[in-house]
Amino acid sequence: MEEARRALDQGADIVVAQGTESGGHGARRGRSTMAFVPVVADLAGPVPVLAAGGIADGRGVAAALALGAAGALIGTRFQVAAESLADPSVTRAIVEGRGQATERSGVLDIVRGSRWPAEYTARTLAHPYLDRWRGREAELAADPRAAEEYRDDVARGVVPPLPVWAGEGVDLIDDRPSAADLVRTLAARAEEALTRAAPGSADRS
Repeated sequence: MEEARRALDQGADIVVAQGTESGGHGARRGRSTMAFVPVVADLAGPVPVLAAGGIADGRGVAAALALGAAGALIGTRFQVAAESLADPSVTRAIVEGRGQATERSGVLDIVRGSRWPAEYTARTLAHPYLDRWRGREAELAADPRAAEEYRDDVARGVVPPLPVWAGEGVDLIDDRPSAADLVRTLAARAEEALTRAAPGSADRS
């Protein structure tokens, strides 16, 4: 919430309220999307808020709107769009991935020498180095051999060339449409979900 306040105080035109379900980097001690979006929307007043985190289909977009967001920022779903420049191994892993296989950790940032601040961990799909170093981040950071071993493992194909940034909504992703088709489908399914949820919709059906 403090970051949202700072963004608004500095004149942000749009604020993204990102829940911990999101793929990639986010607050280590953040809140889930469902709980976070409405309080940021209340705080932001007339400033548009976009919901992010675990949104991968039209129902998620509809939920974001119901929570007070002006729209949704969707990452993992578009990472596998036909036009995506992501490595084929990444898109394949996302299409085949499951939400329970995602994990938020700082391990891969440390071993890769990434400069992300420690307070922002990243959600990725399963990775051998997460299993090897989970809970031992301080030890990992102090071991100069670990980064060299990681680079060697990548070169030998023992571990994936890149972490697979993916949110908990990955279960909902099983195809690779074009971005245009994806936008149309998201909008249509969101409209259907909002119509179903509208008062009296059951009587009209």
